Amino acid sequence: MRRLRRGLERKRLSSTNGTPGFQRTTKAGLPFDPDELESRLVWIFGSPRTGSTWLLEQLCDPLRPDDSQPMGFAAPDRRGAAPFDALPVNEFRVSSHIAPELGDPVEVDGRLLPATLNNYLGKKPAYVFARDYEQVWRPAVRRLVLVRLFAVQAMAARAGVPLVASPTMFIKEVNGSYAADLVMSLFPRSRILFLIRDGRDVVDSRVHAVREGGWLARQQGQAQFKGDEERLQWVRKAMLEWACAVDATTSAYEAHARRLRRMVRYEDLIRDTPGCVGSLFEWLALRREPERVERIVAAHSFTALPEERGGASKKRRAARPGLWRENLSDAEKSAADEIMGSRLAELGYEQ
Repeated sequence: MRRLRRGLERKRLSSTNGTPGFQRTTKAGLPFDPDELESRLVWIFGSPRTGSTWLLEQLCDPLRPDDSQPMGFAAPDRRGAAPFDALPVNEFRVSSHIAPELGDPVEVDGRLLPATLNNYLGKKPAYVFARDYEQVWRPAVRRLVLVRLFAVQAMAARAGVPLVASPTMFIKEVNGSYAADLVMSLFPRSRILFLIRDGRDVVDSRVHAVREGGWLARQQGQAQFKGDEERLQWVRKAMLEWACAVDATTSAYEAHARRLRRMVRYEDLIRDTPGCVGSLFEWLALRREPERVERIVAAHSFTALPEERGGASKKRRAARPGLWRENLSDAEKSAADEIMGSRLAELGYEQ
């Protein structure tokens, strides 16, 4: 109820004051250059439970995602300091709206395709996203997304957050990775950051979140399974979802321009966080002195977390690769070999 009330209060505020930054228009009818904005976008895809929030927070430090703020993040008081050059957009979820999921992925020619409304109805002429009408809806969807993202920057500026003229925008879309190929095809000038992690650890982390006492189970008010058989069925579904997300993100990654794509392995992030994060800053031409990178990494390390925010039942669980070996049952490990084995091998993970 509190969350609904806060949302209604923000709605009234925006209805009264309008969305900032939309008074001036360009020749395209927009208050910004859409191609230039597109070139500043960095989409983070892969799968959930890959350290994506942790990475997002480091890349945008000292800004931090905060759903209680209308712009989606909180900013420290930086009066007199340099303006911010990186904005976080946490859980944009555009995939869920332009490619709604309907069921489990389907294997077609060795690749898992998501069971989306688009894939079911794409050949139906009356469907809003029909394939025969792509030349109409694709530019419209692109424009809508860019307008929505520009509004984040405009709202931050109106709130007095100091920004550079063209800040980089990091869009965490890991839960929509099953449609990464569709999303990235709409934004060829943007960048893709493919964040990968051993799928067995991903599933193990998700199991801990939804089982009795897990952080997600507490949010939802109930656990996802009550016995071993229910758990195995849930695990198999989670493994299919991981494999489908990897297939879609791989397709998007391979189709994208080499200079605009980067793959990051969670295990490497854990092993050498300063090196990996520093390399990403260089790729994005975001100036960060080595000392600043070290400070950012230290501030966001697992050991720096307050005790109540970390642990087996928390969202920040352990930061220890390979826990699946201890936590998955023999039946679940066999399912992993069956469902994820070939993809794990392609990504360089030991069987």
